[in-house]
Amino acid sequence: MSRVRLIETTVLILAGLLLAGATVNDVVRQTHVNQRLIADLHTWRTRTGDDYHNLSIEQTVFGERSQIEVVCGNTSPGAPRTRIQLCLVISGPVSDGRRTVRGGWYLPAHTEEDLRRLRYGCFGPASAGICPAPARGSQPAGSGT
Repeated sequence: MSRVRLIETTVLILAGLLLAGATVNDVVRQTHVNQRLIADLHTWRTRTGDDYHNLSIEQTVFGERSQIEVVCGNTSPGAPRTRIQLCLVISGPVSDGRRTVRGGWYLPAHTEEDLRRLRYGCFGPASAGICPAPARGSQPAGSGT
């Protein structure tokens, strides 16, 4: 009987260690995500020069595990989403409390969701493939012709 009890105790201890390890891993991962999100908000405010606090952050545009976020906010003062929105694609490591802007786009005022078909004025390499294709015959921005 004592041999069975020893095996049960060992299994319970191993299960407890596994759960403790998973909990620590989740806490560390969430801490890193929170640091990224704080840096993303700071990046948007620094890049736009606007100290708005009603910004939205989307983490699923490029996939949940991509560590690439899209931060959107008004281009002029007003209630959230009541003005034209500037959305910045932000990725990379946190440096000096900010991350790198890889591109972005604009959304019309009163847009509740960031839908591909509504995006316009797309810029930067990160917007390739997730913005609508330019209309036929239109010139790329900055082509000068």
